[in-house]
Amino acid sequence: SDNIQVTLLDAGDELVPNESNANREALKKCLQERGISVLHSVKVERVEKDCLVLQSGERIAFTHCLWATGAASHPLATCLQQHGLSTTEHGWIRVNQYLQSLSHPCVFAAGDCSSIEIPGGRSPPKAGVFAVRAGPILIENLTRYLEHHDGHQSSPTLKPYVPQQDFLKLLVCGDGKGLGFRFGIPIYGKWVFQLKDAIDRSFVDLFKEENLPELKEGEPYDTSQYDAARERPPPMDPSKAAALLQRSDDDVDFHDAWNVLRDMAQDDEYQSAVLKHIPAYGSEKETTMA
Repeated sequence: SDNIQVTLLDAGDELVPNESNANREALKKCLQERGISVLHSVKVERVEKDCLVLQSGERIAFTHCLWATGAASHPLATCLQQHGLSTTEHGWIRVNQYLQSLSHPCVFAAGDCSSIEIPGGRSPPKAGVFAVRAGPILIENLTRYLEHHDGHQSSPTLKPYVPQQDFLKLLVCGDGKGLGFRFGIPIYGKWVFQLKDAIDRSFVDLFKEENLPELKEGEPYDTSQYDAARERPPPMDPSKAAALLQRSDDDVDFHDAWNVLRDMAQDDEYQSAVLKHIPAYGSEKETTMA
């Protein structure tokens, strides 16, 4: 509506700085098309009844203020830190690749409350996809620790958590369309919103009683439910797959595109073959090499 003005305040120099240039440009285009302005390198000093006061002294009036600051450390972690538990400077519980506290082996943590210190790597971002897949590892290692630890024996063999390198990021555009990022390329259209909706609904359905995995004593926890496994057709021809992912018309079947994305995630050679046919990815590689 012409009567609605939206301004996004950002403390950084650019939005989604860790994404590819193609993804950032796609996001900028979506914001511009919807008349959403962005102010970078600004910080809010305080919030008053009908305006924001920036550190610069500038005042920005509003009728509605939506505050989105990202994840924050858990108060319990702060309390435990005061009693000696090792945490980062931001209050995240420091754990190893087994989700085990670096200072107290009897303490385990996973998800947004923790920072995983992986040899040769960095802790994954605060995103649900990582927490979901860390959960079964946490259950397994807690069970192993409790079953084998008696205070005298060496630590039991624990299962390492190996976070994925990349994940599908999906944004709702508010008009029945969606914008997504995967493999360094943007995807956009009605089908992207439909894909997000299907993924969200399938995840919630996992927690219905009839869909919960059966817990059997002495057997490992079944984690297959988290990957929404279902039969898929053979991988699409790479050139056709690339053309499909670049489409934004309403006739795209999101199931077909979803199959392509999952095939790319499971097969590096197929992923490379598809990306070779996508100009945005090729230009991104040239920019990186330059």
